Amino acid sequence: MIKLNRTPKPVELTAELQVALTEEFKLTGKSVWNQDFIKKGLLGFSSDKCCYCEANINEESKYLEVEHFHHKDAYKDEVLDWDNLLPCCKKCNGTKNDHDTKLEPIIDPSKIDPKNHLKFWRYRIKGSDDFGKLTVSVLNLNNQDRLVTKRFEIGNAIQEKLEQLNELTDDYINGIQTSTRRKNRIVNGIKDLMREGLPNAIYSATSATIIITDTEFETLKKKLILLTLWDGELSQLETDLSNNALNLER
Repeated sequence: MIKLNRTPKPVELTAELQVALTEEFKLTGKSVWNQDFIKKGLLGFSSDKCCYCEANINEESKYLEVEHFHHKDAYKDEVLDWDNLLPCCKKCNGTKNDHDTKLEPIIDPSKIDPKNHLKFWRYRIKGSDDFGKLTVSVLNLNNQDRLVTKRFEIGNAIQEKLEQLNELTDDYINGIQTSTRRKNRIVNGIKDLMREGLPNAIYSATSATIIITDTEFETLKKKLILLTLWDGELSQLETDLSNNALNLER
């Protein structure tokens, strides 16, 4: 989970339409929020990801469900309140179910930065305080098959790539292969890898955390600095990943 920057509500969602559709929901129970312009707006500020687990909602077997942070049955007047709507995958929406977020608050990633309340430990997300712990519990953020295994796969792939880049860099330093193509392969390789931890990438909090905290990354950075290959773009990527990463449990 990462901090989402909510965009203004769609222009189509006028005050008059919001009132009319809210009343229609109260009378009929119809899913009045299933409007294309609402879904488009929600996916826009989440980069097509679930607001909770960061899965790509457009992938096969996943689809967008309009999540009411304050549950629609308990807080009917907020059923089309733009600030109450979030983009969510079916799994997370079903897991959260009818949890009352006013009586027992959890993280709304469009209003609260999750990294202030969550931490990363052995591919599991843990709460760093009671607020974070309840969030992890309500959303089941450590579902073994769906999330923990996925984080492990991501982490393993990242670590293998960092090891490969370090080996390529060692060859470059030792004069075994010093071509421009080799240099570009190293620099472009680490940039591409780091982009996987940017906010618009799927599972970005996991990728950012693993990259920034891996000793292979720190070793590679030192080598690239020595070779004067660590440029401004890499420095900015590192800053962006640091802002996106969760803290490690110590």
